[in-house]
Amino acid sequence: MVCMQSRKLHGIEMFRYIRKKVCVDTVYFINQSSLSLFRRIQNMASSSFMIVHSLPETDKLSVEFNYSHNGATSKQFRMERLKAEEWGQTLSRLKNSITSKFLKRKRKKKEEAAEEEDVQLKFTVNGVEMDTESKVCVSDVLKHGSEVCINEQKYKVSVNPPTVGKIELPKSLMAGFPVFPKINFLFANPGECEYRWNRVHPNHQNISMAERSENTEYLSQDKMYTPSNEDIGYKLEVTCVPRQGERSGLPVSAISKVDIEAGPGICPFETRHMYTAELTDSTSFRVMSYNILADAFADTEFTRTKLYPYCASYALSIDYRKQLLLKEILGYNADIICLQEVDEKVFFKFLKPALELNGLAGVFQMKAGVIREGEALFYRTSKFRLVKEHNIDLTESLEEEGYRDIREKVVQYPDVYDFYKNRKNILQVCVLESVDDPHRKLCVANTHLFFHKDYSYIRLLQGVVSLRHLEMLRDSYTQQGDNISLVFCGDFNANPASALHGFITKSKITPGEYKLQVKDTGEEVTTFDFSHGCDLSSACGYPQYTNYVGGFHGQLDYVFIDHTLDPVSVVPPPDHQLVTQHVALPSVVFPSDHIAQICVVKWK
Repeated sequence: MVCMQSRKLHGIEMFRYIRKKVCVDTVYFINQSSLSLFRRIQNMASSSFMIVHSLPETDKLSVEFNYSHNGATSKQFRMERLKAEEWGQTLSRLKNSITSKFLKRKRKKKEEAAEEEDVQLKFTVNGVEMDTESKVCVSDVLKHGSEVCINEQKYKVSVNPPTVGKIELPKSLMAGFPVFPKINFLFANPGECEYRWNRVHPNHQNISMAERSENTEYLSQDKMYTPSNEDIGYKLEVTCVPRQGERSGLPVSAISKVDIEAGPGICPFETRHMYTAELTDSTSFRVMSYNILADAFADTEFTRTKLYPYCASYALSIDYRKQLLLKEILGYNADIICLQEVDEKVFFKFLKPALELNGLAGVFQMKAGVIREGEALFYRTSKFRLVKEHNIDLTESLEEEGYRDIREKVVQYPDVYDFYKNRKNILQVCVLESVDDPHRKLCVANTHLFFHKDYSYIRLLQGVVSLRHLEMLRDSYTQQGDNISLVFCGDFNANPASALHGFITKSKITPGEYKLQVKDTGEEVTTFDFSHGCDLSSACGYPQYTNYVGGFHGQLDYVFIDHTLDPVSVVPPPDHQLVTQHVALPSVVFPSDHIAQICVVKWK
């Protein structure tokens, strides 16, 4: 039984106290008063829990429980054992551990040596006494629902209860910008978990419990919370109860390390949101392409001092930029979102769970290489279902049978061929089907091509390989009787006058049409003669620029659509004065050095 100390415990403080005292397998707290909650937990706590974590793919398990010997202060025990280990060995180890902990306490109190004898343990499982000679496997003893008794202390075995391994809040919190906690779950379904947000006193660690109770205010039970102006100057607290079906685990809380601050004011993307306030109707869909600037490329000494010296250092932090990115992306209400330069951790820990809350499912494809970033594609589940992914490595694909004719022209230029083989670029491709009409398919491609300005011929070849793959894919679905349309998004690192753009929009490139000169040798590439049958055009038109940094500005990003689709509307770019108000991008109000391209299209 959990006993309350003489002082009053309020809210989350009570949860922390209970957690120290007992492992509880089921806790409900949303919309429950503190007193009602405590009584429910108190009833359940009459029989403590022994928590067992046992992953199917490993040969070990961990055991965690609290134990009090002869009225001494309860201590926590955690053991990791082989699943196949004989229970007798585990029991011996447990006995030694308990003896060591409680005898150590006695020695500190300088008690009589006669009292420093081994702790006597009587260990039973479901009423059957177990001893150090037992040959039964650990995993067969500690089964879910079994009752374990150590001396007079009873436990119910809970195997793989829903667990929050860690919960963190960003290091930057601003009024008006959504906060999404980073949570590591084990055996839990994030969509079923319960949450509670509180506003707490900024000096909560140094004030009395009564003062803290008076200065703690319930805010929300949503998974994501957007601080208001009234929250400025306070800290934010989030508590999560992990759940999986009928089972719930211990609540885990986190308090922000920083106070909530005022935001940077109206961001230019909020003006663009006026064009996307409503979701599209059933006959059309909104597409967005956006290079969000990977954290690996943004927050470094080089970027702070050389590449983006005009940008405030704090505004290059991913914790700051994530808040802006989430607000911006959600405000466009897009049905298909193609993102480039997406950090793997940002996708899985932030973007994917946050966008899922807003009706968008997402997939990620990482590039090869040391830096763990790649492309991400999201789609609105009320409009589309994922049929299949058809991602390719643009380098490896050149060696495959379907690209032999392309390769034969490339190998004529050994320097070009060798350089191409060392690129890490990919093409992310998803075939989606309309929820309303499953025979209507949409092939969505997303890419980020090689960046260096002197290698236009490499980007051209990557575009040629990409469109060959998309053309073959389109033909295969057409042969199955599907009506399939094509949307090709990305950061192509190519301006409208480039060979790549000409090839994409004119469906071909002829020898000598563009000046293609090998960077290292100066050799002219004169034999590139390629074509495709995808019939693509730029759905967002041709803005003055989509990338604006200190030493460059120009259009690099596109949403290409084929002839089976019609453009309906385009979200205009932000005013140039707003882009340059902080010199260039990124800035305190622009989270990336690129500008999102957004348009609405419909099937013909």
